[in-house]
Amino acid sequence: MLVYLGYYFLNERIVFFKINYKLLFIISTLGLISIFKVIGNGYPLMRCLEQIILLIVMFLGFDKLFENYGYERLFNIYLKITYFISILGILQFTAYLFFKIDIFPYPIGCNPRVLPTFGNDLARIRSIAYEPGWLAQTMLPACIYSIENIIRNKKIRISYLIILLAFFMTQASAAFIVVPLYFFITRFKKPTLKNIFKISIAIPLGLFLTQSIWWNKYIDTVQSFKSLKTGVFENINASSFAILSNLYVALNNNNLFFGTGLGTHPYSYLRNFKNLETGVYYFYGLNAMDAYSLATRIVSEMGIVILALFIVLIAIYLNFDDSNRGLINRCALAGILSFLLRGGLYTKFGTAFIIILFFRTAANIKGVEYDFSYNDKLQRNSRHD
Repeated sequence: MLVYLGYYFLNERIVFFKINYKLLFIISTLGLISIFKVIGNGYPLMRCLEQIILLIVMFLGFDKLFENYGYERLFNIYLKITYFISILGILQFTAYLFFKIDIFPYPIGCNPRVLPTFGNDLARIRSIAYEPGWLAQTMLPACIYSIENIIRNKKIRISYLIILLAFFMTQASAAFIVVPLYFFITRFKKPTLKNIFKISIAIPLGLFLTQSIWWNKYIDTVQSFKSLKTGVFENINASSFAILSNLYVALNNNNLFFGTGLGTHPYSYLRNFKNLETGVYYFYGLNAMDAYSLATRIVSEMGIVILALFIVLIAIYLNFDDSNRGLINRCALAGILSFLLRGGLYTKFGTAFIIILFFRTAANIKGVEYDFSYNDKLQRNSRHD
């Protein structure tokens, strides 16, 4: 992103940077508050400064990309990348099914990782991503876009089926839960009897068919919520432990309303999560760097006030238009919901891209019908090019 911004400013010979100063003001204000919080709490200042610089570069960079190339073009690139990665994931599943070989043993950004399985030793595909959960969350907007186009356009394209198949084979519980949540939010904008009937059938059926994926984790997490007061979490799975231990830290760092500052959650974890009764857990420190959930990390580092404001902004800027712009906005909403539930990284795995995409497509356009032929036109143009 630094290379892109540097090229842009040098190529345009800009003296005064033409950037989104409102966005810069928001990040700078949060950064300034964080600096005072970090100093007051005795946390390392350098970690906070790194986060501020990262947020400024990534969010302003993506904002400039959208300004220069438009949301439709960038979203179409995202769809093509998702389609390509989905194909790689299906190849990975097939190779493991017949030969028990992981063709991508070195996911991007990490050392060799064992491919997780489910059921009768079937592979949970991760393609080239770090883990299946990250793959599912990254491709969730594309999954929603595929479903919506199948429903509205009454046409099933191979690319949509491949994306949906790859998404399902990740077996990622958090991403799966967002799908019915998305349709509940978007279909109840105008609660007609037809929509209510469809949702009342589809959501319970979908949850029933996928219960083997999320039910045990859900039960463990709910049953252990009572332990948030003590911080003693025993006999639960790794996912539930990561959720609850990091939430415990966020709720007990003595800075609930305005947090401890950007980048400080790992230090709050070490300072506040101490289980004196059972000693150090096998899972101790799991996802301490990112809090496992964007909502938890925002509460921990910026406080419940900022989280509440963020949710209010999402509600205000949610676009229910039947245009392609409105659909992309709602696809980005699904991505944000997923990151709030699972994934506390501000910029990695598409977080910054999805957030900027949401606000760039937020304005309602009245009187514009849904453009079913948008992707078809793009494909025809690309073939001619």
